[in-house]
Amino acid sequence: MDEFTGAERALAALRNVVQAVGDDDLHRLTPCPAYDVAALTDHLIATVAGLGAAAGIPSPAPRGDALDHRAQHAVGPVLAGWRRRGLTGVVFFSGRTLPDRLALGILSLELVVHGWDLAVALHRRLDISDAHAEQVLGLAQQTLTEESRAVAGFDPPVPVPDGAGALDRLVAFTGRDPHLRLSWGSSARTP
Repeated sequence: MDEFTGAERALAALRNVVQAVGDDDLHRLTPCPAYDVAALTDHLIATVAGLGAAAGIPSPAPRGDALDHRAQHAVGPVLAGWRRRGLTGVVFFSGRTLPDRLALGILSLELVVHGWDLAVALHRRLDISDAHAEQVLGLAQQTLTEESRAVAGFDPPVPVPDGAGALDRLVAFTGRDPHLRLSWGSSARTP
């Protein structure tokens, strides 16, 4: 799967998670301790806009209140602009110079991992294939260093058992407990 297809599939999976989110859901805590659902969505959209800006792609302000529409209106123009730009250059993002392919991979990483965070908070499933999660894990392993974890707010990796699925290994690599989704449902708190 190429970088564009990966990002498009990650966006579709995220949009499925955040469809029909009600006002009561916006303040559910996520696995990111500083963010509820609304704040994490804002953070994700700001990161997408930052990646676009790093590639010289203007990102329009997200339109509408529905989270799935806001995500589409933020990510869609960045992907379209990157398609026009191509993947042969470099971008300066988060203190590092990255090849376009890797920078676009960060977009997929953000969409999948924060999609998982939102799925946990909303008691929903993030539909990502093992192959897709494996591809994003490979990108994460190329981009997340000890220094970039500190800048981007990723915790150290969490151990997983042998034979763990690709999505579990991905979220664990980004410092999340992949089993959280199994126990979060009844203990989800709202501020």
